[in-house]
Amino acid sequence: MSTNEPGPPSPDAEQVQNALTDWCPEYRGQLAPDLGGAAAVPATAALDPVWLGARLAESGRRYRTDDARVAAILWWYSASTVLLTPALATYAVTRWAVDPRPEATTLFMRRDGLPSGARSSAVAGGTPAEVGAALGLGVGAYVAALAEVAPVRPRAVWAVAVDAVAGVLLRAGTTIGEPEAATALAAPLMAAAAEAAGEALPRPRYVDFGQTRFVHRTSCCLLYRAPGQPMCTSCPGRRPEDRAADLGRLARGLGR
Repeated sequence: MSTNEPGPPSPDAEQVQNALTDWCPEYRGQLAPDLGGAAAVPATAALDPVWLGARLAESGRRYRTDDARVAAILWWYSASTVLLTPALATYAVTRWAVDPRPEATTLFMRRDGLPSGARSSAVAGGTPAEVGAALGLGVGAYVAALAEVAPVRPRAVWAVAVDAVAGVLLRAGTTIGEPEAATALAAPLMAAAAEAAGEALPRPRYVDFGQTRFVHRTSCCLLYRAPGQPMCTSCPGRRPEDRAADLGRLARGLGR
């Protein structure tokens, strides 16, 4: 006989984020940074052209480039990982995700204009469909704002975000010793994100060298276009054989 009794209540955002930082203290500095060195601002600030334009100007000065596209992508490369970490790390570790949309997120900014952490005030859900939809809507808002103030193609900005999703899940999974399970979440999450955002997005990918897994990047952060900066080891602009050789050496150096 069915009793139609309700299931257990879903946790709130504080419970989910506290569970993450209790199990994985490595995340405390990102989800609850020392505000003595950071300023808390609503993440909706990143949708404001004036505020965002100031951050991109700081990025240009930091990397000594007058190329507005390079400055914008480099800022987004850092910001996307920070903005998505609360939702993706909580989901990978607790199977409940906090909400990554800007209206639910507080962003912590260092004095030099770089984001150092973020925290959410709401829960997105516990299924790939729920979490992916929130990701699609949240990232879509940030992408549209960046494309309004900088000469960047939305598809390129989205590609950086997809790689950020892959990287945050890999880090979380590695932290708890379950990289395969955590990275398996990337594809269904991004499928749901693509549907919610109405975008055709690249598929998140990984590559293994021995027991070490890396993100197989499809985006370029453009760091090498700034004066005196190298091309990243995992840059998709490198020759595939050179990238594979260097990643293999890095994996061997990690001893895994």
